[in-house]
Amino acid sequence: MTRPDRELAGRTAAAATSRRARTVLAPPPPASPPPRRRRRAPARPARSRRRAAAGAAAKQMAAQPLEDTLTITPLGSGQEVGRSCHLIQFRGRTVLLDCGIHPGRSGLDALPFLDTVDLSEVDLMLVSHFHIDHAAGVPYITEKTNFQGRVFMTHPTKAVMRMLLSDYIRLLPQDDRGEGGLYDEEDLARCCDRVELVDFHQVVEHEGIRFWSYNAGHVLGAAMFMIEIGGVRLLYTGDYSLEEDRHLVPAEVPTLEPHVLIMESTYGTQKHESRDVREALFTSTIERIVQRGGRCLIPVFALGRAQELLLILDEYWKEREDLQRVPVFYASKMASRALRVYQTYINMMNMHVRDQMDISNPFKFDHVQNLASIDDLDDSGPVVVLAAPGMLQSGVSRQLFDRWASSERNGVVIAGYSVEGTLAKQILSEPDEVKTQDGRTQPRRCTVVSISFSAHVDYFQNFQFVESTMPNNIVLVHGEKNEMSRLKGKLVQETGKWPSESRPTVSSPENGQAVNMRFARDRRVACVGAREEDPFKHKRRADDADAAPEKRRVVKSGILVSKDLRCTLYADDELRESSPLSVTSLRQTLRLQLASDVGVFRALLAQTFADVEEAAAATGAEASLDVGGCVRVDVVQADAARELVLAWDASPLGDVVADAVVCVALHCQSSPAALLTTGPCCVPDASAADDPHGAKDAAAFLRAALVDHFGDERVADAPADDEPAEGEGRDRSASNLSARSDAKMAAVAAFAVTLDDLAATCTFRADGPNFRVDVASDDDPLRRRLRTLLERALDATQPISTKPRKGVVGEGGA
Repeated sequence: MTRPDRELAGRTAAAATSRRARTVLAPPPPASPPPRRRRRAPARPARSRRRAAAGAAAKQMAAQPLEDTLTITPLGSGQEVGRSCHLIQFRGRTVLLDCGIHPGRSGLDALPFLDTVDLSEVDLMLVSHFHIDHAAGVPYITEKTNFQGRVFMTHPTKAVMRMLLSDYIRLLPQDDRGEGGLYDEEDLARCCDRVELVDFHQVVEHEGIRFWSYNAGHVLGAAMFMIEIGGVRLLYTGDYSLEEDRHLVPAEVPTLEPHVLIMESTYGTQKHESRDVREALFTSTIERIVQRGGRCLIPVFALGRAQELLLILDEYWKEREDLQRVPVFYASKMASRALRVYQTYINMMNMHVRDQMDISNPFKFDHVQNLASIDDLDDSGPVVVLAAPGMLQSGVSRQLFDRWASSERNGVVIAGYSVEGTLAKQILSEPDEVKTQDGRTQPRRCTVVSISFSAHVDYFQNFQFVESTMPNNIVLVHGEKNEMSRLKGKLVQETGKWPSESRPTVSSPENGQAVNMRFARDRRVACVGAREEDPFKHKRRADDADAAPEKRRVVKSGILVSKDLRCTLYADDELRESSPLSVTSLRQTLRLQLASDVGVFRALLAQTFADVEEAAAATGAEASLDVGGCVRVDVVQADAARELVLAWDASPLGDVVADAVVCVALHCQSSPAALLTTGPCCVPDASAADDPHGAKDAAAFLRAALVDHFGDERVADAPADDEPAEGEGRDRSASNLSARSDAKMAAVAAFAVTLDDLAATCTFRADGPNFRVDVASDDDPLRRRLRTLLERALDATQPISTKPRKGVVGEGGA
């Protein structure tokens, strides 16, 4: 398993269910259903209607998971072969896969439909391999548009692309170069300077986009790209081959399952002959042509399949002495440079070539000669010439075809895939006449044979790849319309036999047609500094004390950081060491005038806060107080006025406590004498000798709260019984919920609440400063309602504490 596979395998299982996407391919608007007559419901009050509408909206929002839409739009090679270019948009990120030109078109018409896209929004462009139908548009995008993103490809792809596109520029008409055309040599040089290189399996991250590549086996350096954005993985195969040939290894099959697979459909449902059969047919066809005294033309691309065919021919000529009198030429100005490229990246080839390299260079041929110029060719007798380009649209291969097409002794062997609109595709139907490059019409009498060595998968290899990767969604590209349609139907038929939860959707969009897939957003958060704890320990029942604790990773306090579509929760003690944040401490100081006596301020402060303590007096301070352990208050004499100096570390709690202290200080200025004589307004008076903790006043306050809520006629005093023994008067679980302390708590007061035919008893208990209210009722909704009310009322009976409150409301059942 490769490194990126190992990193993500653990996250895959948990997200498998949530990653099933709903695919929409250019959906038509739904038809409106015919209207039906309904009985009109009686009108409800406006408030009821608003509540019902709000409730329905809340339910609808809760029922719909948070989703993101992944959009895939072919800008080229949608139901065609040529000018591969695919736009991926997801969660504000945009990726462009390949940018080639159409071999059967010329000028700007050969480019993908780039004018439909704002290229300034593209973050990355990933180039799968160096063939012109996948890479020849890259310099145009980088130098002639507002594209500002990054460009990635493998090392061999960049090296060979530079050579191929330099030769492509040389063959372009003058009008298609420079400012008004596609690009020139200077544009190509600047483009190559912007290219960034990647190795197979190297993980690259850029602004929330994470990707790595696999060997695609198509040509030297060809790559598949696995792209991950926001937890959704997309695999783009580009052109790939699962067959090992004479110099390349087959494509890798990722062990990590993608959610979306964008795969080629070049050969549709066709089946390739075995490699041995194709090689035998290839060599025997060439032998028949030269044995009858003819000239054999093999149109090829300068790099890629040409090296494979040269290896086959050189080996065959070695075995056949009678053919060694017939010269074999490789007509390419890049022959020597191509040889250096293949020698440089010998480590990316198969073991057969690597082992041979230890003895001699397998690409230094004994029976193949380089043809620097067509003028140097002596074709007065039998000859074999491999010449570029492979589609016969221009160059040496077109010139030789125009020269040899009229003789029935000559022959053309098409060894690769022929794109619609090219001469190579046209002559496969063996027309009687063809047009030369200068526009003349001449008879075609040469034989034409097609033997595919194009290193594309056939149907069976494509389906094998689908079975191995098990994608949730398949998008077909790079195939003629009919072939793609047949492949789509076959895939739907075969995958329809799979279990429904494993069945992928299959789409075959045309150029410009968007495929939309909706994915539930990944809400998982990585935690740094989490500790193993049992969060339900305090709620566990007594009879479950011996049960194994339920351990969970808990972060009690921290900061959630969202960056590049990932969320990470850092515990407070990990912020400085592990997080990308700069951790600072802000000390705040506030001064305000105190118009009242210090004693009045201290008394009112003690009524408001439970945690007010004397602190060591600061230099020059009349008094110093610590409020809640987070705000220090110094009383100082400044000139003729007394001032309060508040100091605290900025935090949510400290800021709130400081604001409350300021409010108390301002309240002291209203009427200091009245504050001292009237006592607290709602807080129990703790000055009575028989009730030092204010339990009786708290009970009266709770009764008043019940009367305000239910009405005086529904609330009555009840006998205040002592706390029942365990199991008496209530169920055991309710007793455990209410009793947070082992100490017995005396009953201070009890209240009976009746609501229609429902009844409940609320018993207020106290043990020193600790208060508790038990609620007993047969009706669960009423019990929960009372519990919420009394919890809030109990909070109001005691000064504010920055620590957990001591009052507890428990539930009981009759």
